[in-house]
Amino acid sequence: MTPHGWRLPAAAPWLKGIVVATAVVVITLQWVNTRVAILRVNQNPSTNPVVLSGYIIYHSMATGMREGRIGQIDLLAIYDYSLLRNPSAVFERRPANADHQWVNFYTLDIGYSFIVEAARLMFPTLPDSHLRALALQVVFDAALVGFVFFTFSQWNLALGLLAAYLYASNAPFYDLVSFAYYYYWDIPLAFVVLGGLLLAARRPVQATWWLTLVAFGLGCGVWLRGSWWPISLFLCGVAAWAPALRRRLVLPMIVFAVVAAPQVVRSSLARGQLTFTTRAVWHVALVGLGYYPNQYGLQARDETIFELTRQKYGVTFRAEDYFVHDQAAKKEFFAIWQKDKGFVVRSFLGRLKDSVAGSTQTSVLSFLFVSNVMYRIWCLLGLTLMLIRGGDRRLLGVAAAGTYAIYVILTCLFYFVGLAYDNVSEVTLFILFMGLFDSVLYYGRRALDRLPAFAHGTPASVTHEDVPFRA
Repeated sequence: MTPHGWRLPAAAPWLKGIVVATAVVVITLQWVNTRVAILRVNQNPSTNPVVLSGYIIYHSMATGMREGRIGQIDLLAIYDYSLLRNPSAVFERRPANADHQWVNFYTLDIGYSFIVEAARLMFPTLPDSHLRALALQVVFDAALVGFVFFTFSQWNLALGLLAAYLYASNAPFYDLVSFAYYYYWDIPLAFVVLGGLLLAARRPVQATWWLTLVAFGLGCGVWLRGSWWPISLFLCGVAAWAPALRRRLVLPMIVFAVVAAPQVVRSSLARGQLTFTTRAVWHVALVGLGYYPNQYGLQARDETIFELTRQKYGVTFRAEDYFVHDQAAKKEFFAIWQKDKGFVVRSFLGRLKDSVAGSTQTSVLSFLFVSNVMYRIWCLLGLTLMLIRGGDRRLLGVAAAGTYAIYVILTCLFYFVGLAYDNVSEVTLFILFMGLFDSVLYYGRRALDRLPAFAHGTPASVTHEDVPFRA
């Protein structure tokens, strides 16, 4: 008997095995096809490979770790590299007896440097360049297909296979994996955090383990970018909302504190007061205001803002720490606010609208078969159905929707959600999209149960899949 009460033909187990094997082959081919295609475009050695200018900062930081220089860069080594004018060149450390200029790097959060160093250790046969970090991303991306399948197969095997295929087909996911930078790493983090929350709810015996993994992921997230702090607080509240998870939060909270605390200590020592991140936010806020034409000379380009603060406030640019520049950018932002609050509000609302609709200047289609606006409508329908069905689906729906709202609103306060920042938000939309398919399968099976041809037979016993999670 099946979990829904009708008899399958004797050949059904063979058929199921063939269907699953075929699906795995299709998923594998889709992943290989999309990743190889995008890597040929963005990492073609005969053209200019996509290597973001900030990547070499983190590579330099990684080379200093073996000397205990956490979060430091060698300005002279970076200068030597810049003279090569080749983004694919191997990064050469200066000899030990040569001059060095090690300085602390505070402009961005330093978490990505640990990932770069892990890649350097794992792929020693590759050139010591962005290729090692890129290789690690591709390996993680392949493993993430399996995690996505495992997560959604908790609800339904067919849903897990569909989720794996759609993950391999999602454009922001395969675009961001095709160039080495921290933008990609929010994707596996968001899947692990939200998927771990679902798995903790589905697997009560292992709940503490899964929640600890969630806490570790959130702790790593705050090393990557400050927006993980409010997300962490929100998801802690979501877990505490569920009595079954609330009792398991002591160890996860300790793990989160242990992982995140050094970042707070480092930031606070740098600024002389309690600080959660040294990342330059007001610089980005002015860049964001330049998203629309304006009378203040602002453009969505870093160089424009650097020049503005140099000319107007006499700020000397320091790549390793934007603090002085960021304070000048803050003055300029609030000067514009005092003169033209309407422009600032319109700019924020316009960027928020474009970000939510997926129509910013750098947005790409999530899936080729649906517009971004329609995709979001389907995701909203998926959220509604997840809330209606309750249990662990409601828990995951609330977690994903809340994370989306926090991330998008916070990002749009200072910038906008284009391709570069379409990582956490895309993961949450993907989860809600799968929630829609899950409900379609569920209500479709219920409709079949009512058909005379399927209504005969002994009612099946309730399976683990049918037991609701009590939030």
